[in-house]
Amino acid sequence: MQALQVSQTIMDEYSARILLGTFDHPVSALDISRRFAIPIAACYRRIKELEGLGLVYVEAALPSRNGKGLQLYRSRLRSVRIAFEDGKLRARVELGSAGVVPAENEVAEQVVNLRDPSVA
Repeated sequence: MQALQVSQTIMDEYSARILLGTFDHPVSALDISRRFAIPIAACYRRIKELEGLGLVYVEAALPSRNGKGLQLYRSRLRSVRIAFEDGKLRARVELGSAGVVPAENEVAEQVVNLRDPSVA
């Protein structure tokens, strides 16, 4: 997981709303779309992006009338810290485990030296 990429992704308004909406309990994409006024196609695109980064996962899949099943998404994001100090940009991301109780957290930290990008 690239901490800076995660930080950039969650700064997107739709992504942030999806993460907020799935923090406490699993929610369907349709419910997220309705609650936060996110167009459904954009909602699914952001969910797929967040899944690819490991920030959300499918916690449950319920049967539906059309036979495709209704997927309920849940956020793994626990905290994000971004700091700019001494010419360095530091990003720290903490994730909970997907579906594991008690959750074991995964932490990624990345530092970019903005004065000299070749030096971490």
